[in-house]
Amino acid sequence: MVRFGVIAVVLCACGPASAQQLDWRRAGGDLFGAPIVVPTEVVGSEPLARLEPLSQPYQAMIDRTALEHGLDPKLLHALIATESAYRPSALSPAGAGGLTQLMPDTARELGVADRFDPTENVRGGANYLAQQIRRFGSLELALAAYNSGPARVARLGRVPDIRETREYVRSVISCFLALTAGQAVTNAQQCRRSEASL
Repeated sequence: MVRFGVIAVVLCACGPASAQQLDWRRAGGDLFGAPIVVPTEVVGSEPLARLEPLSQPYQAMIDRTALEHGLDPKLLHALIATESAYRPSALSPAGAGGLTQLMPDTARELGVADRFDPTENVRGGANYLAQQIRRFGSLELALAAYNSGPARVARLGRVPDIRETREYVRSVISCFLALTAGQAVTNAQQCRRSEASL
């Protein structure tokens, strides 16, 4: 009983004035050392409303062309990041060229006279992607058709079991998700790193 009395006297003598209050709000991190981001201003109730608008290469032209073809602009950006890393002079070993990597015959069928002209190439690529989406009714199948040809996808009714095509579909979708999350990505490697960090 005496022990409790001594504790009570010590606590009363110390009182709240000697208790140290710590303000951890500006400590700069959480338990695991990651910085805590505290928004200073809330713009709308939707989290995406607070993201800064993306600034991708050829932004205005790609966005406008995507919308003209009924595509989400982020999807067309994702395709271009995967296909050419935004390099208008990109040329694949198979002969695909330009931002959206159009093959010569496909470009002709789409009315693209110069595959290396960014505006013509993106218009043709957007048209071709929109055709595949309408034809297959599935983004995965449309992307597989864009990469490996629509005849093969139509014959199989699924994404072909071709490593390059499977990785291509995954890469475009990863880029689309990264762009949707507000990350600026310009090539497939950045998209894969972004996917790994989620």
